[in-house]
Amino acid sequence: MFFKSLLISAACAAGLQASAQGLVPLAPQPYGVAWATQSWPEGEVPAAIEEKLSLLVRDAMATGVTEPMGQTRAIVIIHEGRLIFETYADGFGPGTKQVSWSMAKSITSALVGRAVELGLIEDIDYAMPTPFSDGDPRSEITWRQWLTMTDGLDYLEIGSTGLTDNDVVQMMYGPGRFDVAQHIVDEFELAHDPGAVWNYSTAGFHLISWALQEVAADASSCDRPEIDLCAETLADQTWFAGVIDGLLFDRIGMDAQPEFDSAGTFLGGSLVWASARDFAKFGYLYLRDGVWDDERLLPEGWVDFSRRDPVATKANVYGAGWWLGADPAPEPADQAATTPPFDAFSAQGHEGQTIWVVPSKDLVVVRLGLMPNGGDNWPRLYEWNQSVARLFPDVSDREASSAEAEG
Repeated sequence: MFFKSLLISAACAAGLQASAQGLVPLAPQPYGVAWATQSWPEGEVPAAIEEKLSLLVRDAMATGVTEPMGQTRAIVIIHEGRLIFETYADGFGPGTKQVSWSMAKSITSALVGRAVELGLIEDIDYAMPTPFSDGDPRSEITWRQWLTMTDGLDYLEIGSTGLTDNDVVQMMYGPGRFDVAQHIVDEFELAHDPGAVWNYSTAGFHLISWALQEVAADASSCDRPEIDLCAETLADQTWFAGVIDGLLFDRIGMDAQPEFDSAGTFLGGSLVWASARDFAKFGYLYLRDGVWDDERLLPEGWVDFSRRDPVATKANVYGAGWWLGADPAPEPADQAATTPPFDAFSAQGHEGQTIWVVPSKDLVVVRLGLMPNGGDNWPRLYEWNQSVARLFPDVSDREASSAEAEG
């Protein structure tokens, strides 16, 4: 019942834009390919693209921190369910955990999806639990509005001119660092009607994390074998880290470490540590429509909800916890690639972290690194990911060739 209402209301909100947008179908697991829960099955780079891919990788690995696109520390490529390529900078390797930065938002969005699938969240169009007091209009903002960054708070992150006016810096490294949730309550009033304006917000995803902890605590029970919510001390960070493992990470074999602030709030807008291979597992869960090893982890339709612009705002670059990877005319400008494949969607993090998911190519590309956020660094990184993706054949072309050969 929940998801039927979600899809209906999403369709109404998106209107003709969503219909015109269209979505490339998400392919199922290839026959005979093992799931990567324990380790990635290995494959080969297609011979036809090997030389061109080598050149793109060489260029990415050759640049330093101050050069265009910055320093690349890890590249992992998953094609048709197999690890076909990986490379690392000196000092990094397959087991090195690296920081997600805002790729954590995509993980937090997935945790909301898990909570929906398990019945812990009834409807994302209901008001989300928050630390705002009863009667505060901010307490009426819905899960959907927080997930799609249309919460309406007077908050500045992208577009700030320095450290003092950048709200994420003040929240995480200034006066708000000990208790981000309380800082949000104290500092950010409503500037717009919720649902009307898109505004990039780490604060919103920290509050989603806060809400997930509340939902898990309310549902805490030792009698649900499918999810371990049993705990003696519900406020314990270790307990909620274990909940995250049980809900998501353990299910896909992802060894990841979330971070918390001093008040015990999971910093789900910014900080999860994992290896490039494990970030690829997370991207692969979305490539496979929220299914892992024949078990549906995310509600049917959740990935599609995440990878399209779900609301009628001027912005067209963001879904629900995921960036919409390409658009010929992105709004805001420079916040997405402008070249094909246009079905790409991505998790992105500060200083050049990306999980690039391309359904039309049955492809996941992880790039981790260190680069300045300014200049044309992000557009160059977008285009590098797209250049890698364009090397691979379309799934539809491959299937047509196979059918012709069999015929």
